[in-house]
Amino acid sequence: MGYKVKRGSTPTESSIKEMLLSFIKRLAVVMIIMAVMAAIGYFLFQFAYDAFPAFAAAADDVVFFVRGFYAEHGVWATLGMFGFIFIAVWAFGEEAKRKDRQASHE
Repeated sequence: MGYKVKRGSTPTESSIKEMLLSFIKRLAVVMIIMAVMAAIGYFLFQFAYDAFPAFAAAADDVVFFVRGFYAEHGVWATLGMFGFIFIAVWAFGEEAKRKDRQASHE
């Protein structure tokens, strides 16, 4: 009674290689999508800045505030401020969704 031993590459090597290639492909797709989104956002911003004077005034005020904050506090505080604003807006949205779900169940 003998056992046949398979020689050659282990399946682990090919699966790691496949996982790495899959990760690189997904990363490339995400980067392309983000670049397209940034380009569209830039062109929409330029359109709104040129077409609506109120938007241009508000955008100028925001840029003035951010430049002053950055000059006084530095890059990490500025990034933290943006992170805090994004998380706060997300939290308000989640709270509104929760209230809507509660209202629809009652």
